[in-house]
Amino acid sequence: MVLLSSVLLAQNGEVAKGNRYFKEGDFDKAEQSYRKALSKKIVPAAQYNLGNTLYKKNKVDDAIASYEEAVNSAADAETKSKALYNKGVLYHKNNRFEEAVTAYKEALRLTPDDAEIRKNLQLALMAQRKQKEPQEQKPKQQEQKPKEDNQKKPEEPKPQKSKLSQKQAEQYLKALEQKERELQEKMHKKTAVPSQPEKDW
Repeated sequence: MVLLSSVLLAQNGEVAKGNRYFKEGDFDKAEQSYRKALSKKIVPAAQYNLGNTLYKKNKVDDAIASYEEAVNSAADAETKSKALYNKGVLYHKNNRFEEAVTAYKEALRLTPDDAEIRKNLQLALMAQRKQKEPQEQKPKQQEQKPKEDNQKKPEEPKPQKSKLSQKQAEQYLKALEQKERELQEKMHKKTAVPSQPEKDW
């Protein structure tokens, strides 16, 4: 689940400047250059690169919006697929699995041979299933709680003083242990005999 952070090249001077800043790690200046380029003309490469820059600046929602703009403005399948893939990765990383699945599916339609997109789609689908499982179990547990609250808890019996002497108690305990042993031996004998296989009619 790795973001494609390679910048797309464009002939525009501001985009080229932004790409240089991006490679140098100066994401503030890169963002300014891409935005300046986009204020003059919608350039899908600038929109995509702006998305990468915003991601590097931890502006996830802005990055997703920028990738969406790149998808809408791009004419070629490759740029659209890359933007959709990156959008999917950001959704995935932020546990927004349903949106991630949608983005990956759209990217896969454009580039059906891309193994990385297919792998991420499978991971997102698995994560989505796991996320839904606990939610399906929660209502059942919540239904049981009020019933439990309504029922009065039985009062615990108060401990009574024993009327047995210590010697009597020890004899009683030994008798119980003997019965336990006998019961276990019977059970062991029963389990040692294999059960008859059912007839094959």
